[in-house]
Amino acid sequence: MPLDKILILEDEQIVINAIQKHLKTENYTILTANNGVEGLKVYYEERPILIILDLKMPVMDGIEFLEEINITPSSPCSVIVLTGHGSDEDMERCFELGVYAFLHKPFNAYELKGLVRHCIALKHVEQNLKKEVAQRTKMEEELWKYRYLLEDIVEKRTEELKGTNDKLQKEITERKNTEEKLKKTIKEKDMLLVEIHHRVKNNLQIISSLIDLQSKYVTDEQTKAMFVDSQARLRTMALIHEKLYQSEDIINVDFHRYVRSLSDYLYHSYCLNKSNVSMDINVESVFLDVDTAVPCGIIINELVTNSLKHAFPPDMEGKISIEMKRKGDGYYHLKIYDNGKGMGDVDLRQTTSLGLRLVYALTTEQLRGSVSLEKGEGTTFDILFKDAKQNGGEKD
Repeated sequence: MPLDKILILEDEQIVINAIQKHLKTENYTILTANNGVEGLKVYYEERPILIILDLKMPVMDGIEFLEEINITPSSPCSVIVLTGHGSDEDMERCFELGVYAFLHKPFNAYELKGLVRHCIALKHVEQNLKKEVAQRTKMEEELWKYRYLLEDIVEKRTEELKGTNDKLQKEITERKNTEEKLKKTIKEKDMLLVEIHHRVKNNLQIISSLIDLQSKYVTDEQTKAMFVDSQARLRTMALIHEKLYQSEDIINVDFHRYVRSLSDYLYHSYCLNKSNVSMDINVESVFLDVDTAVPCGIIINELVTNSLKHAFPPDMEGKISIEMKRKGDGYYHLKIYDNGKGMGDVDLRQTTSLGLRLVYALTTEQLRGSVSLEKGEGTTFDILFKDAKQNGGEKD
């Protein structure tokens, strides 16, 4: 760290020596000059922080020297006047020219040392304050520069975001309009599907009614029974479409509710001994599409009808059970069981029974599943299949 420089401007060497002696312990760099002209040269070359100035000197006196250097409160240098000839007018003029202190010779060494320390300390404070002010001014200038830059960036970004927002609003409006159109189209199609299911169900009932009328002209009981079975099959299909147009889901059938309605219809249509024969329904709450529900319904119709008509002699108590559960990998297991008298040897592939042939064909060709017949205490049909949608869509 450089030492503080003090310029002693004095024409008497004895005074210079005295001042140097008293200040040597303060660790200053002492500069000297014997008159104002020499003092100006040293001042401009060395730029001291403090000048100890005598007023009466040859060539250029102290007042002239002060007027030349033009000391102000913001100058990097302070002046202490040390003179033995100064009048009140000189003192007043010196303070007008910006001196820090005015001492008379002979001087008090301790007073001089205190003034020197205080004067230099104040200059250090001033210099530090100037540096801080300069730094702060520079920082403020930078901040203002960045502020303008940031404002410009924000303004541009705001314009970009406004453009993006306008575009998004337009896209949202277009999407909402498209969604409204789609909703309207879907609603119209749903209404059309409901109407189709309703008409299909009505048409099937009309066909059933025509078959019923035609059967009245048939006297052969076997032929009449065939008409009744055909009516049951039509009722089975009509019930599917009835459930669909009555439901909020017009594509998939609530199979649990459907089986209950179908089994009630079959039980009341074919069971001749209701006090002895009961029905047990254990079908999970599953939804099947119409391409799967129709063949399943016809299969249940054929097997339950067959059990009600042939499995139980008049005096035999029995039970018919319908079960369906989900299996792994999207499979369903349909099980129809009765504890009746059982069936003889039957090959489902070559049976002469129209109903059993229909069960086999619907399982293998429509559902693309498998059916097995277990004979023992009663009769059990096990059918394994996938939903039509998981089986590849429409069947051949």
